[in-house]
Amino acid sequence: MMTRHDIRLAVTLGLTAWLMAACRTAPPAPPAAPPSLDITNWTEKTELYMEHPPLVAAHTARFAVHLTMLADFTAMTTGRPQLELTPEAGGAATVLPGSNALRPGAFRVEGTLPAAGRYRWTLVVDAPGMPDRHDLGTITVFPDAATAVADAETQPAADPSAFAYLKEQQWTNAFATDRVRTVKLRSAARTPASIEPLAGGEAVVPAPAAGGFLAETLIPIGTTVRAGQVLGRLEPRLAGGDDRATLAATVSETRAALESARAEQLRSEQLLAQRAVPARRAEEARRAVGVAEARLQAAESRLAQRDETLRSGGGASSGNAFVLHAPISGRIATVMATLGASYDEGAPLFRIVRTDRVELRAQIPASDAASARNVSEVAFEVAGREEPILLHPRDARDAGIVDPTTLALPVLFDVENPDSQLLIGQTGTALLYQRDRVRGLGVPKAAVLLEGGRPYVFVQVGGERFVRRYIEINARDGEWVGLRSGLADGDRVVTRGAYDVQLASAAKGLPAEGHVH
Repeated sequence: MMTRHDIRLAVTLGLTAWLMAACRTAPPAPPAAPPSLDITNWTEKTELYMEHPPLVAAHTARFAVHLTMLADFTAMTTGRPQLELTPEAGGAATVLPGSNALRPGAFRVEGTLPAAGRYRWTLVVDAPGMPDRHDLGTITVFPDAATAVADAETQPAADPSAFAYLKEQQWTNAFATDRVRTVKLRSAARTPASIEPLAGGEAVVPAPAAGGFLAETLIPIGTTVRAGQVLGRLEPRLAGGDDRATLAATVSETRAALESARAEQLRSEQLLAQRAVPARRAEEARRAVGVAEARLQAAESRLAQRDETLRSGGGASSGNAFVLHAPISGRIATVMATLGASYDEGAPLFRIVRTDRVELRAQIPASDAASARNVSEVAFEVAGREEPILLHPRDARDAGIVDPTTLALPVLFDVENPDSQLLIGQTGTALLYQRDRVRGLGVPKAAVLLEGGRPYVFVQVGGERFVRRYIEINARDGEWVGLRSGLADGDRVVTRGAYDVQLASAAKGLPAEGHVH
């Protein structure tokens, strides 16, 4: 009789034998799929991205065709493509027909391939209002699958730094590319610079005399004032009899005293002629007239001097008060005045700075001083601002003396200040554009990104493959950036949608599955 342990052992041995037999009779693994090839081509109208298997004579091949309209980088939805294979040695072309759009941008071309040999192949797009032709160079049709696959496996491996950004993503997100091309750009010298008031564009309004400051309202900092605008008034101190009313009264009193002295002189001289008074009295009367005349002249001088003081320093007299006027048009930069406070003569009350025009002070190395006299435009770069502020200098001035501290030549550019974008005291970098233009490779400004201050671009190396490339810049001019190194003529760089491409680069890999057509 078998025990429970014997039964368990027999079952285990039986299962093991069955599993070993099953493994020996398992079906063989399916053959590996043939490698997939692709080609990308651009015309002025469309971009073609096509995937296909290795080409084997007399076999049916299916081509996955993706067409993008370069006018707006959207998927083509109309028309029908076809593939033409023309023998390199001459002869009739084999035409493989294509389908209507299976979905936006995606088409299919399918047909039986011609005999083995070398062919020139062309994808022809027949679309309403958008006929196009992609000449793809030469291709080999192989006599058998083994040879075709072996050749495909010898093709250069994809760039290991490339990452995928699929057509479906390009068509649905904001996206565009442009090619690197030869352009003529102005070279620009980059120098440290600062913004300063224009010569004569800064004024301080002082207290014209000792007194108290009064105004209906105190003008705040930042207010724009015009030349001659009233800023307030200053009531002079009355101590010492220096107020205008006292000085005017003194003039009146001395004038009356002079008239009285002259009358006494005339009377004394008449009496002296009649020998009614001694000569000494007439002499005293003449001296009294001289003293009165001197006192009147002194009093009138003091009054005139006070009125002249009122007119100086932006002031004008109004009764016994100094009315303070803005000497120039500009913005109130500093307010030192306080309502009701007293100030000594000459104490600063307001500081006004002109801001509609300013001076850009560029510190130019002495070796580049000659370039400052060949400047056509100036731009000012400010930290935190993406675009430099383009300026149009009226003139450039320098003293011809190198600053001993900076060892640079300060050059002053008189520039307009559009929308008050430039701030007095601001520092940054001046771009001094030269009149002469230099020929070289360039990319659109929108393509250039920064990482840690180092410029780079995303380059489209295939329909759905992109790489990041760092570049060296030698010039910036308007919408174009001149290159010293990093790219080649004809490379295509991403100019719109770089953020989405940046996100795709984080995945760092190409898709494992192809497109379904």
